[in-house]
Amino acid sequence: MVVLLSAFHILSQDAEWSINRSPLPEPTGFVNDFAGVIDAGTKAAVEAKLKELKETTNPSVEIAVAVVKTTGDRPIFDYSLAVARGWKIGSKEDDNPSALLFVAIDDRKYFTQVSKDLEDELPDGTVGGLQRQYLVPEFRKGNYGKGISDTIDAYITTIRNKGNAPVAKPTPTPRPVSGGISTGALFGIFCCAMIIIIVGLAILSSRKGGRSASDRDRWGGGGFGGGGDAGSNITSAVIGGIIGSALSGGSSSSSSDWGSSSGGSDWGGFGGGGDFGGGGAGGDW
Repeated sequence: MVVLLSAFHILSQDAEWSINRSPLPEPTGFVNDFAGVIDAGTKAAVEAKLKELKETTNPSVEIAVAVVKTTGDRPIFDYSLAVARGWKIGSKEDDNPSALLFVAIDDRKYFTQVSKDLEDELPDGTVGGLQRQYLVPEFRKGNYGKGISDTIDAYITTIRNKGNAPVAKPTPTPRPVSGGISTGALFGIFCCAMIIIIVGLAILSSRKGGRSASDRDRWGGGGFGGGGDAGSNITSAVIGGIIGSALSGGSSSSSSDWGSSSGGSDWGGFGGGGDFGGGGAGGDW
């Protein structure tokens, strides 16, 4: 009975397995470290390089990195091929060069899957040689992040040297400089200037007429406690507040424009290709 149950379990696992469906979760970027062996700085640097490669090549080249602890009983070739196809690395275009650098840490194995349209730039022999030169020595030291970064650099350089040179990036649309004074703020300052002139004329006119005894009685004998300077002090305070509000309003609107256009991740997934036919190379360390 135990033998039958074990056989049934193995058959059910095989039934669930597909060479065209990834056994891993959906990718969250170009570099996906499920083993936790790549430091944050190295991961960010490799992400930036692979993003730039995609944006500055024609046809666009997508290279992904996946690191796991183990592939279990599944051969690394089959496992990595299922990930490359399941993640649909590469574009939907007819010419969709792409690759996946796959590493199983506990198994001490690695394999780079290369799509059909990238085999001219990265033939099997070249891929194997670059991995032995850059990846293996660092992996033997436990420097997984450096080994992966150096290998990716070698792949990119090889692709560039084979003719897929950088193309110009789209020129970004100029954006307003933060901290500038908006049109609304300038209008506010103009209004404040007019108020200053009007209030100033009113103060001069009241000084010429003087205050009556009834005025002194109405304010309790001392007004606001400042005699003839009280009106000018209040006026200065009010005007200063208006100007400050106008200026801060202008600058805050500018900063809010920046804030609304920034933030969030620009990761939109791979291009929908997955045209991998088994090209590539791998080994152990």
